[in-house]
Amino acid sequence: MKAVIFDVDGVIVDVRKSYHYAIKETVKHFTGKDLDIEFIREFKFSRGINNDWDVSVELIKYLGFEPPPYGELVQIFENFYDEFKDKEELILGREFFKELKSFGFPLGVVTGRPKRDLKYLFDRFELWEFFDAIVDDDDVGDINLRKPHPYPLHLCIESIGAEEAIYIGDNNADMEMVRSYRKIYGKPVEFVHFKKVFNEALPADFSTEDPEELKNYLLNRVKV
Repeated sequence: MKAVIFDVDGVIVDVRKSYHYAIKETVKHFTGKDLDIEFIREFKFSRGINNDWDVSVELIKYLGFEPPPYGELVQIFENFYDEFKDKEELILGREFFKELKSFGFPLGVVTGRPKRDLKYLFDRFELWEFFDAIVDDDDVGDINLRKPHPYPLHLCIESIGAEEAIYIGDNNADMEMVRSYRKIYGKPVEFVHFKKVFNEALPADFSTEDPEELKNYLLNRVKV
């Protein structure tokens, strides 16, 4: 059985007006420095930092400041995220997942979002029904096992009971997670680079910015 597993941010939903501005405001809160949003994005993606709390920590250090206690930073960040979260827009909507689901193969999610943020998003856009397994940051627990470590992907694949999978991601951390998974866990997993929002060059088994082309590729790869 082959599963199709999705990242959330940058794949299912556009977070350029939510999480990225939460990083910006968190860094400003602790340093007084008002960074350009494009610089923040370049910093995050060029360094392959998946977790935006960690991006905030690294930017604070980059600016020459001592980061606050991690829990304090997370609380401030989440407060800012709550201000911006209603600006998120779906990239892949219900009809996209409804059509994939109609072919009977399992769908999963591996995301660095904490459970509270994922719940808000999936409640708002009514996405829960489409997925057979969902692994978020809270499910991983140990920060050393966060993406790009392959453990979250392993957890999702084993929860589904799949023998192989396709993972759809948008950045370097996603690509590294799949590469590491192949080496450590050994099951065949394809990496599909969906570059609808962030059109950076990444090695991938397939790459597209078109949702329809993505859907057709997935259907051709998994349906009997």
